[in-house]
Amino acid sequence: MSVLFSETDRAQRLKLPLTLIHIGLADCPNLKSARSKPRHEATISSIVERFSRVLRCYDSVGQIADREFVLILPGCRLFNAKMLAERLRDEVFGLPFGDCGEEMQLNACFGVVSSGGRSALVVLREAERALQRARTTEPSLIHCFGSEDELDPAVFLMPVLEDGSLHW
Repeated sequence: MSVLFSETDRAQRLKLPLTLIHIGLADCPNLKSARSKPRHEATISSIVERFSRVLRCYDSVGQIADREFVLILPGCRLFNAKMLAERLRDEVFGLPFGDCGEEMQLNACFGVVSSGGRSALVVLREAERALQRARTTEPSLIHCFGSEDELDPAVFLMPVLEDGSLHW
């Protein structure tokens, strides 16, 4: 959590974008039983390892609940974070997990939120809401909270002059 607080403070101070992706694993009966604790721990380790292959070196990953993770993406706009969530869904959760011949497929839902210069707790609360909305809609859904302009690639790619005007 301290990383989240320091990154939101930094984003506010320097007026930089910061995005959170809140990831929740769907219920998996194979991970719930008491005798499967080693399997559960190995699966969580595999998930984090797969995250590290996709994320940038200055992004952060935190496990905030039994089957929930938060990715902190400094310098990342909502549009790019949504594309990253799609990539994570395909590359991390698109392949089965398991060892010793026992494989299982995990589904995850994603809540994506831009900080917009707000405090860490407000952003985390919105990320939780986005994740809950994605969970109630369908498995493997990516739900974004933020301005529609932030999701529009045309707006993201518009060149801005020093005086703040747009130039095509």
